[in-house]
Amino acid sequence: MSNSAESSPDGRFLKFEQIGRGSFKTVYKGLDTSSGAAVAWCELHERLDKDDRQRFREEVVMLKGLQHFNIVRFYDYYEINTERKYLVLITELMTSGTLKTYLKRFKKINLKVLKSWCRQILKGLNFLHSRIPPIIHRDLKCDNIFITGTNGSVKIGDLGLATLKNGSFAKSVIGTPEFMAPEMYDEHYDESVDVYAFGMCMLEMATGEYPYSECSGPAQIYKKVTSGVLPASFDKVENQEIRDIIGMCINLDKTQRPTVKDLLQMDFFQENTGFKVEFVNEEENISNVSNNKIEFRLIVTDPKKRNDKYKENEAIQFYFEIDKDNADEVAMALVATGFLMEEDVRTVAAIIRNQIAVLLRNRQQKLNKALQDAAKDAQEDSHSISQDSQGCLQQIQQQNSQMQKQTQHLEDLKQEIVELIRKTELK
Repeated sequence: MSNSAESSPDGRFLKFEQIGRGSFKTVYKGLDTSSGAAVAWCELHERLDKDDRQRFREEVVMLKGLQHFNIVRFYDYYEINTERKYLVLITELMTSGTLKTYLKRFKKINLKVLKSWCRQILKGLNFLHSRIPPIIHRDLKCDNIFITGTNGSVKIGDLGLATLKNGSFAKSVIGTPEFMAPEMYDEHYDESVDVYAFGMCMLEMATGEYPYSECSGPAQIYKKVTSGVLPASFDKVENQEIRDIIGMCINLDKTQRPTVKDLLQMDFFQENTGFKVEFVNEEENISNVSNNKIEFRLIVTDPKKRNDKYKENEAIQFYFEIDKDNADEVAMALVATGFLMEEDVRTVAAIIRNQIAVLLRNRQQKLNKALQDAAKDAQEDSHSISQDSQGCLQQIQQQNSQMQKQTQHLEDLKQEIVELIRKTELK
């Protein structure tokens, strides 16, 4: 290996030709001499101070332990203390480029590919967010999401700058303005900033345009983001379902954004299993929070999984009682009708469980909003009455008592739904 330009202090990794350069790092092709595998040798341009270096050393143990199919593998890092002091990160080598390069090349991508890419990004984020404590990427964008050309797999990279969620909040601002959630500027944020960034990635995938490309610089972007002004490209999203999902993710109010887990449970991101389990009346099921008997419709979309005696768009309807039924048992009962084959019971049961979880979370969000509206109405009523010098004390007490009862009722329903979600996840 005499033609290598440099080697790691322990001699394990060798550095070869440059293959990429960005504002923050230069990437070289490398070799892991212990396995013979090609790796990426990344040199960071910016010098880190003593505190940053110590923080990064602490993160290295965490980064090495992150092994997931949709996360670029982190192998090691070195502090080079020659005349030019710098950090070297050794990571998995991704040879097919980034999502950004694909979008530049193709501009428009078909719906099936978009769904697949998004689903894989969400799986990677879900892995990060489910660590204890959760790991926040903080700089997710199409530039650091990589593609493996041979099988179309997608991996999230640049995790060397991820920050462990410390206590209640992460405490430093880092990111790309176009993809940064408004709360990042206040240095008080959690995992929902990655959901916001994912929404912007999805927007770029759907339109082929960089978010806020109409802005002249970071200051103008900041003003629009913190004012809740959406990127101009948002209006160019043709698919209404994609538009709705992006809108949820980039909501100015982080409490109204879905979690990564919520997104993964949406119909839009489901892998094609050959089956569809739909609500017969979804809106009514969400609104009627006390109704635990849910009516579903099962459709077999894969002809190979459909009994010959049933037609293409034929469906079977069935009930599921949230507080009593087990998804596996309900799916098995469908086998007795001849509509479902026994080999597909586990698949359909998983879809039923997913739909129930989505329903319960939608109900919880609706109740949260009702509670917020009730508190706001109570505040406005109280303010209005205090302005009226002729107002009657008894009237105020009656209104407050009524509002307290309504709020308590909503809180009771909310607790009921939280308990149902817990029970459903345990089944």
